[in-house]
Amino acid sequence: MTASIGQGPLATIVMYHRVQPPRTGPLARLNALDVTAFREQLAYIRHHYTPVSFVDLLSAADGASPLPPRPIVLTFDDGYRDHHRYVLPLLDTFSIPAVFFPVSSSMLDRQLLDVNKIQYILAVSDEVAVVDAIDAAIDDERRERTSPSPAEYRALWWKPSRWDPAPVAYAKRLLQHALPESVRRPLIDTLFRDLVSGDEAAFADDLYMTAAEARELRAAGMTVGAHGDRHLRLPTLSKENQAREIDGALRVLDAVGAARQRFAYSYANGEHDDDTVDLLRTRGCGAAFTTRPDLARVAGDDMLTLPRIDANDLPTQADSPPNPWTSRAAVQP
Repeated sequence: MTASIGQGPLATIVMYHRVQPPRTGPLARLNALDVTAFREQLAYIRHHYTPVSFVDLLSAADGASPLPPRPIVLTFDDGYRDHHRYVLPLLDTFSIPAVFFPVSSSMLDRQLLDVNKIQYILAVSDEVAVVDAIDAAIDDERRERTSPSPAEYRALWWKPSRWDPAPVAYAKRLLQHALPESVRRPLIDTLFRDLVSGDEAAFADDLYMTAAEARELRAAGMTVGAHGDRHLRLPTLSKENQAREIDGALRVLDAVGAARQRFAYSYANGEHDDDTVDLLRTRGCGAAFTTRPDLARVAGDDMLTLPRIDANDLPTQADSPPNPWTSRAAVQP
């Protein structure tokens, strides 16, 4: 748990995704932070940290104004309707600013993202059945052309992640990026249609916030940033296609009336490379956020690769004692 190398103060940046009331039935398996737990966590944050805005972060990086003791920035990825319905009222109650990162294609075009299709597929079905479907699709592909076997895919990808056991992590990795596109895309669409819903448009409309709701976030003093046009993993793309994905992401800024100067960007899955950073720098990005768990060094040279801890890294009881991340944040070297 070491801080980024460089000069400047340390800040804690927290990454959130779904925040919603408890669900029953198969969707109870969906990864989400309970609204009550979120309220408790905000009380914990208010007790142990000083919430600051994205503008405060940029100002500190410029050396224009110092950050307060134990600064913290809350960020919310993917533009879920939860963020408008449940998160915004609680942030207002606790007077905490935050940064929200909708995806252009989901918010503006009402398209369902692959990452969410996969989440719901795994929430409503047994991971063994999903893995079996993946293996069958791999075998079908091998009948038509030379390609890796299920055993070869497992040797590469059958490993637990920070949050998921090996079978779930394997299914996510293959459905998100490891399978050839000719296999991956039809398989996701078929599994989602058969297991979750045959009406993607209606599903997307219920899942994601609208541009009008995002504008309400800005009106309430929140920052709205960009999170990709289609939520693609940027290092898997050519520089030209990375530029297309980033430029498409900036449609969100236009839709909510935010400036294209010194904007906030969150990398899909936290992934980026030197081309990504160069493209964002030339477009005037103020700060970009990864998913690398660490405290962030707020300094000019580091602002396009800022780490974030996960919401699960902080307690969800208001009266919890400081945990290791909080204790680390209290020490400024």
